[in-house]
Amino acid sequence: MTPDDFIPNQWYPIFDSSKLRRRKPVGVTRLGERLVLWRDSSGTAVCMADRCPHRAAELSLGWIRDDCLVCPFHGLRFDSAGHCVLIPANGEGQPVPRGFDLPTRQVREEHGLVWYWYGESAPAAEIPWFPEAPEPGSRTSFVQRDYPVSYLRVMENFGDMHHVPFVHRATIPGAGTRVEVQEARLDGDVIRMKVSLHHERSGWMRPDYNFTYAIRLPTLATIEVARGVRFVASATPIDRDHTWLWARYGQDYIPGWLGGGAITRLAAKFDLELVFTHQDMRMLASQQRNSPDDISSYHLFEADRAIALYFGLRKQAMDGVHSRVSSIKLRSAGAE
Repeated sequence: MTPDDFIPNQWYPIFDSSKLRRRKPVGVTRLGERLVLWRDSSGTAVCMADRCPHRAAELSLGWIRDDCLVCPFHGLRFDSAGHCVLIPANGEGQPVPRGFDLPTRQVREEHGLVWYWYGESAPAAEIPWFPEAPEPGSRTSFVQRDYPVSYLRVMENFGDMHHVPFVHRATIPGAGTRVEVQEARLDGDVIRMKVSLHHERSGWMRPDYNFTYAIRLPTLATIEVARGVRFVASATPIDRDHTWLWARYGQDYIPGWLGGGAITRLAAKFDLELVFTHQDMRMLASQQRNSPDDISSYHLFEADRAIALYFGLRKQAMDGVHSRVSSIKLRSAGAE
C-alpha cells in the first residue's frame, strides 16, 4: 500500500481539538505525510507540511509569535496563509525571495475533532458523522493511541462482533458463539448492523449480547455496547502499517456533576488499554499482510457482512465506479 491507496477526496479526522492549544504547534503523521497543526490569533486551526522550505527542519518544534509559526532552526516566520513573512538573517523589512512559502492544507473543526481533506478536488461540504454518536460533554471522554497495524484491520474489527466470545472471554465473559444478524443494510453511505450473540443451549449465566453499530467511509465507526452506552471511533491511517486510533465514549445515565465523566474516563481507559491493546491487537497484528487492502483470499460468512459491505464501498470509492456492493461474495454457513 502507498499513500495513493488511501481513499481520496474524503475528510479524515486527524487530531482531537481539545489537544490543539494556542501558541503550541503540534506535529503529527497522517496518511503518510508529516503535518504541523497550530492555532492563529482567532483560534482557527491551521495545517501545513511539517518541513521548513529553507533546510527541512520540523516546524512543529518551533513556536508561535506575532500570529506566525516560527521555525526553530533559523527563525523563518510563516503566517496562517503559509506565506513566509520574515527571514531574520536577511534583516527585518527585507523582502522574502520566492520559493519560501508553504502550501496550507484544508482542515476543519467539527464534533471535537480536527478534520483533514485528503484530495485534490474542492473539499466536500459535509463532514462524515453519525447523528447518534456522542458529542463532547460532561458525560463523555476520549482516548487515543498509535498502533503498528494497518487501519484496514481496525476497520474490520469494528464490524466483527463474533470474535467477542473468543478474544474477550476474560473481559466480556459468558458471550455465546452463535451470531444472529438482525439487520445488515446500507443507509445511504452508512453501513448499519444489529447482531446478537446467543448460546446454543440456554441456561443460567448464559446471557445474550446485543450490539448495534454503524460504519462509514473512510475511517469511522460507532457502537452501542449496552443501552445508553456508546462510543464513536476513528482508525485514521498514519502510514501503510500504522494507525492513529481515537475514540470518544459516552453514557446517558450518570450526569457529569455526579461523576459521570470520571466513570466514562475509566471505561474508556479500560476498553482501550486492556481490551483493545492487549486482546484485539494480538489478533490484528497476526493478520498483517503484504497488501493490507487485498482481502481476496478471505473466505467470509454471514456474520462478516459488515466487513464485506465496508470493503465493497471502499472499492467503489477507490475505483470510482458504481459497481454493486454485493459483488463481494459471502459464503453461507453450510458452504464447503
